Amino acid sequence: MLAGLARVSLTGLAQEPLPALAQEDAAALAALAVRTRMTGPCQRAFSIARTAMPPPLAEAVRHARARAAVSNGRVLGLARIAFPILASAGIPAIAFKGPFQHRQIHGDPFFCRSGDLDLLVARADFAAALASFEAAGFTRRGDTSPWWTRALGEVHLVHPQGGVIDLHHRLQQPGSPPPADLGAFLSEGRRETIGGVAITFPGLVDTVLICALNLAKEFAHRKPSARYAYDLAAGLLALAACGESAAFAEAAVRQRLSGTVGFAAALAGRIFALDLPLAPPLAALRLPPWASRAAVLAMAFAPEAPGTPWPRRRAVLWALCSDAGPARRSAEFAREQARIIASEALRRAAGSGGS
Repeated sequence: MLAGLARVSLTGLAQEPLPALAQEDAAALAALAVRTRMTGPCQRAFSIARTAMPPPLAEAVRHARARAAVSNGRVLGLARIAFPILASAGIPAIAFKGPFQHRQIHGDPFFCRSGDLDLLVARADFAAALASFEAAGFTRRGDTSPWWTRALGEVHLVHPQGGVIDLHHRLQQPGSPPPADLGAFLSEGRRETIGGVAITFPGLVDTVLICALNLAKEFAHRKPSARYAYDLAAGLLALAACGESAAFAEAAVRQRLSGTVGFAAALAGRIFALDLPLAPPLAALRLPPWASRAAVLAMAFAPEAPGTPWPRRRAVLWALCSDAGPARRSAEFAREQARIIASEALRRAAGSGGS
């Protein structure tokens, strides 16, 4: 039912009346929506259907909205602190994910709660950016071993008055193919003044590419991925509505992400029972036999459940690789396998836990 509500939210069409729910079922739906951060789609779906939400779900939506207002407001405040620090050091950066992404693809910066401010800088600027934040009073949180900074490409920085910056020099972890040109995300960012501070964030095309990367990462690492699938679906529909699907296809091919985007679009389409728009040469990939709708619903909403029928991790990685001929796909698969092996060796040498 939660996937069906998301479909109504995405399409704006309630083709049939939403079913009445018993108290126990409504409570279970509310709990799942909160756990997967999908209360926003539920609220929109019931509004589109002009139907009152069941009381447990309505209460969950109110609480989630209040938490998002506080948490995302803190993220926006951190951005107003972070960008002057980086600007004074001459370091280009973009703020991605979080309220910036929500506003672009959902029209609402508080659509879903965001915990951290995600910032991307170039690999060459990472050490200088880290030093600039520490000089401004930020402190590193938890493990900052070489596995985090080199393999995962990120470090968490805590502001003295609360709030966390997740500083990145990568957009994808080992286990999913990364973009070919990280610098393009930095050079093509949009600048906007928020609270008197110039903040840079990706345009819609790059934002939707990041949505596809996030869905691939969460799915490959067997984490709840339904909300990432929803973001991608909403982003692809937004691109089509504003005539940017062709530009998105060009960017995906240029970044060598046609396999990731094709798989992610097919996965999101199957979860929400939608045909999502992709301009040529992009196309939704044919999902493998292990990705039946019942299976992907379990993987996306309850990946940790004992009965979720996960395939081998190698099978997921193969599905994420480009389908532009067997030679290219095999080469991409081998490169990513090598990156996984190197990352795991570094993790064990550093004594780090999982991400």
